[in-house]
Amino acid sequence: MLFHPKLLSLLQFTFLIFLFLFPFREALAQVNMDKHISIDVKNQKVANVLSEISKKGGFHFSYNGKIIPKDSLVTVTANNQTVSQTLNHLFGDKYEFEERNNYIIIIPALMRLSFINTDITTENNNYSISGIVVNEKTGERLMNTSVYEKAQLISTLTDEHGYFKLKLRSPSINYIRLTASRYSYRDTSLNFLNAVVISNQSREKTFRYDTNNVEATALGRFLTTASQRLQSINIQNFFATRPYQVSITPGISTHGMLSSQVINKVSLNLAGGYTAGVDGLEVGGLFNINKRDTRYLQLAGVFNLVGGTVTGLQLAGVSNQALDTVKGVQLATFINTAESQVSGVQISALNNRAHKFKGVQIGLVNIADTSKGASIGLINIIRNGFYKVSSSANNFMNTNFSLATGTHNFYTKLTIGGNFWPDQRMYGFGLMGGHDFMFSDKIYLSAEAGYMFMNTGIWADRLIQGKLLLNAKLSDKISVFAGPSYNRYSNAQRYQGEETKYKKIITNADTYFKMFGGWEAGIAYNSTFKPAPKVENTDNRWLIGASISAGINVDKSGGLITGFEFLTIRGLGRNMMATVSVGYTDLKTGAKNISMQYNYPGGKLITMELHTFRVMPLKAGIRTYLTKGVFLSGEVGMIIPLNSKFQILGATTDNYLFRNYNPRSFLYAVSAGTKLHKHVDAFAKFEDYVMYPHIKYVSLGLAYRFNL
Repeated sequence: MLFHPKLLSLLQFTFLIFLFLFPFREALAQVNMDKHISIDVKNQKVANVLSEISKKGGFHFSYNGKIIPKDSLVTVTANNQTVSQTLNHLFGDKYEFEERNNYIIIIPALMRLSFINTDITTENNNYSISGIVVNEKTGERLMNTSVYEKAQLISTLTDEHGYFKLKLRSPSINYIRLTASRYSYRDTSLNFLNAVVISNQSREKTFRYDTNNVEATALGRFLTTASQRLQSINIQNFFATRPYQVSITPGISTHGMLSSQVINKVSLNLAGGYTAGVDGLEVGGLFNINKRDTRYLQLAGVFNLVGGTVTGLQLAGVSNQALDTVKGVQLATFINTAESQVSGVQISALNNRAHKFKGVQIGLVNIADTSKGASIGLINIIRNGFYKVSSSANNFMNTNFSLATGTHNFYTKLTIGGNFWPDQRMYGFGLMGGHDFMFSDKIYLSAEAGYMFMNTGIWADRLIQGKLLLNAKLSDKISVFAGPSYNRYSNAQRYQGEETKYKKIITNADTYFKMFGGWEAGIAYNSTFKPAPKVENTDNRWLIGASISAGINVDKSGGLITGFEFLTIRGLGRNMMATVSVGYTDLKTGAKNISMQYNYPGGKLITMELHTFRVMPLKAGIRTYLTKGVFLSGEVGMIIPLNSKFQILGATTDNYLFRNYNPRSFLYAVSAGTKLHKHVDAFAKFEDYVMYPHIKYVSLGLAYRFNL
């Protein structure tokens, strides 16, 4: 016997599998569309007719109710016809049908493109191809249609007559394929072999325009051309990969007009770049714009804007924006934003924002719709979290006020307080972090730790504090709390040989710090953040305005500060605005002498005799809106002193040059404000002149602005 009986049976079984199962699998794709049904309806709604067809065929329809006229009345008669024939009779050629599992998906039919009058010429082993792109059905010539060659990444747009012309290098293969793409049309490809047209075929797969894209943002519109945006809209189904690209600005790139369709391993942008994505490293002198995902490392001098998911480290001098998800670290001077989820870390000096958050946020103000992580800042607006305003007293400060924001898992508390007995005055402010151990909805234990700046004559002392506070809710909004504390007080004045004014806590002993136990008790108002309507400021108009302000110097030198500024504001969308300002500031010093840091000679601290300090601040910054009317702003810049002469104390012939020297200084400022009127804002601001250690002031002001 040639074959063993069992082996023969196995071969027969395998043969049947190939004959039966595989053809059967191919047939599954069209099984529902090829079913025969009979239906006879008159003046029935389209939705009811589709429901009747699905019942008879044993499947389901899926469609957009805004696209299908489901309330229109129709009459359909089908006798033992296929579902495909019945649907074509019902809708004509306006819709297309696609099967997935047990569903038939109804989608609008895309119009078709066609090439006409095509011509190809050769010169020095290069090709020049020209032609016209038209609507296949109507013959209408179509302008702003993308025509491109994939292998060489060369593209153009048709003009107002539908005409195009492309110059190509001699291909390494024996044919050239041109593709025409336009939004709401099917892609059409044209193949050339030895300058002979082989085919003109429509691609069957349909694609749709993704509305969550970088071109829809104000920044994207501002930094890309209309032609680049049209290319991105037209060509949605083609993305190439290349090892690297180099750009000077968007459009001036090694990949030319198709840079937005190429994903690179390494992307280097002198001023800025606009690519499909990065799968390695991207560095931009000013900015990087990616349509899709970015992985591993992205660095920019000003901002990064990514339309997809960021994986790895995203670092920017001003802001990072991801229109989808972040899996890693966002690090920026002012603002980090993720429209979807963050799984990782966001660190900025001003504002961090995410939809769903898992990880750590560190910034002045942190915002998340839902959080399963820790937000560390002065204010944390967590939609599934809480805020708590409390008043308390402890064993060394009889009046304290605090604002706690976050979740029970982790919250931060901004505290300000003091002791107001005439012979025992002291003041303090600081930030604490805490966690609530929930025993029930009404009883829980708060563990808190933090750092405070203290004043018993000057702002020089420090306090490290830990607390265990038992909380009891008296109602949904009101609770009381009490518990022990541990304190480590650093007496900087005593360390500097000065006498502290507060002797109850810090004695006259020659010790730099003192550790002691204590207590705290108080009452609190508890509430939750309500979900706010999403602010989508996509305005990119220019605004101008002016502001006035007045404040005090918070350093020991004291003094009154007044000033005004002229502002230019540019909307960047996504709740952000860029600001540029020039102003005038006048400081009436409370002390006789003002110090400045100057590295001549030997890096000494120079003391100037100065009663009035007049400067012109030049600043640039960014503003982010937390809600429709509340904003935060961060600015950096420099000051130009306007005093004609500084008298340097102890000046000699050797350093006489200081007498007429007007030292400039770097500055930074942080402000918060609210809209009082359509054109009027009120704000509070902190500003620091870095080279002048004794000039740090807070002020209040009003600004008037209007659209250009």
